[in-house]
Amino acid sequence: MNRILLKNALLITPERIIRNDLLIEEKRIAKIDRNIIDNDAQILDCHEYIVFPGLIDEHVHFRQPGMEHKATIESESRACVLGGVTSYLDMPNNSPSCTTMKMINEKKAIAAKDSLANYGFYLGADDKNIDEIANAPVREIAGIKVFMGSSTGSLLVEDEKKLTTIFEKAKTIICLHCEDTKTILDNEKIAKATYGENVPFSMHPVIRNRDCCIKSSALAIEIAKKTGARIHIMHLSTKDEVNMLAEYMYGDVVTRQISAEACIPHLCFSDFDYQRKGAYLKCNPSVKYEIDRRALVNGLEKGIITTVATDHAPHEKAAKEGTYFKCASGLPSVQFSLQSLLELYKQHEITLETIAKVTSTNVAKRFHIKDRGAIKEGYFADLAIVNLSERNTVCEDDIASKCKWSPFTGETFSSKIVHTIVNGELVVKDSKIVSDAKGMALEFDR
Repeated sequence: MNRILLKNALLITPERIIRNDLLIEEKRIAKIDRNIIDNDAQILDCHEYIVFPGLIDEHVHFRQPGMEHKATIESESRACVLGGVTSYLDMPNNSPSCTTMKMINEKKAIAAKDSLANYGFYLGADDKNIDEIANAPVREIAGIKVFMGSSTGSLLVEDEKKLTTIFEKAKTIICLHCEDTKTILDNEKIAKATYGENVPFSMHPVIRNRDCCIKSSALAIEIAKKTGARIHIMHLSTKDEVNMLAEYMYGDVVTRQISAEACIPHLCFSDFDYQRKGAYLKCNPSVKYEIDRRALVNGLEKGIITTVATDHAPHEKAAKEGTYFKCASGLPSVQFSLQSLLELYKQHEITLETIAKVTSTNVAKRFHIKDRGAIKEGYFADLAIVNLSERNTVCEDDIASKCKWSPFTGETFSSKIVHTIVNGELVVKDSKIVSDAKGMALEFDR
């Protein structure tokens, strides 16, 4: 029997921080108490560390199948566990787009063979798969993903009538990318007239401006209220959207009709960073202004925004080179999400308890993920163990993602992920992957 005993661990929960021992038997947390003695267990001395529930990243693009030159489930799951992310929900914009249960099951088969972290997958919506959406088994998918603007391939639904039909037919949570395409195209024309092909990357939050996000998010909320659909607006990027969502923050995370997510790029960067990051900060929605960044962080602390994810979207370096219009949008950050949030903690912008809540506990609640997201007896032992005072600088060789770059390359963090436990298995020890134990398919208890 696989047994691990964490001694003198400072456990971070949404409610409080408490020092205790924690015993793992097989895949689950068996006991949390003072002075647990188990002579048969592997001992991890944690008196210098803090312990989070393993992060559940609800928003990643692992590219497989169809774009393995950018990333694979194997490569990106390695980045996950090195960063304390023990579970992920993967988006449907593959090649071809994942719009059927058959394709969901094909992705699950790949993950069962290759993923070091636990996994779930979204069903993508287009204007042709209404029957798939209506009949999708809600216990087998993370949710329905709808791109209301800014999508590649077939995953773009802009027509209000078609959106209303999807909202009416979906039997589980609908996750939304909210940007208004017409606004973006109009702004692109102005930028081209001004700069030609040499549009500076600092124009990204002007082209994909706050109005394009506000307009689309407002439409999503309007349709949700009309149809009764449960929606989750992904990667909020403006102060205005935070204010808009404040009206819907009341009630338990499980039962809210309307909720929202913030993503790492929008929490950690602002318009000041385009000059030094350039193409490596180009993502959709755009990273906007410092007033927006601060509003997003404040929205997390107040409970207006319920979850944090990465929108991890790796591209090969060649795709991030060239001029503004030729450069792909998307940033890989799943390996550094916890460390980057801990920098916000060090800057007194967010608490440790809030980090645990928005990266794990609330994600499990919002998506009805069974027995995960909390440091609790009987729950799966998914844990991220962190040295809060070990400085380290991100180098290319440290990056597990296949693309081998990150917006955090060259940045110095003041904390380090020491160990990661997935389903009771010590997968990362002393910041190195030491096990090839595979993750499990997440169970959605709906």
